[in-house]
Amino acid sequence: MVEFREITKDNLIDIMILKVHDHQKDQVASNAASIAEGNYSENAWFRGIYKDDKPVGFVMLYLNHKEKEYDVWRFMIDKNHQGKGYGKAAMELIKKVVKELAPDAKEIELSYVPKEKGGADAFYKKVGFEDTGKMLDDEKVMVFKY
Repeated sequence: MVEFREITKDNLIDIMILKVHDHQKDQVASNAASIAEGNYSENAWFRGIYKDDKPVGFVMLYLNHKEKEYDVWRFMIDKNHQGKGYGKAAMELIKKVVKELAPDAKEIELSYVPKEKGGADAFYKKVGFEDTGKMLDDEKVMVFKY
């Protein structure tokens, strides 16, 4: 349903202009900031999320093979494409990609800013992540176990 595409000079702007709803802006960094950060991290793997030929989101994974740590570092679906199943499809593809890039992976972690209304926890639970009871700064940590 969706695919990940490398970010190049040809699609950079298309990915950078994707935005979440105003009430979600405190939950994820901008794609421009994420791409800049990812370019300076040896553990970052980042791609545009595409439906057909249309960019609908962004994902950045943290892949530390030495420590066997695999995390969803950034994840967003553009406000105009939420509620269409692209987020769920992208999360399923993330699970597959992590296993391909790190066959020894036993789990994937992520963290999110908890909110009373409109937070990401229900979505992440729906796609198979579980609460760990841990916090990372002001974010709750969840895990998906293979």
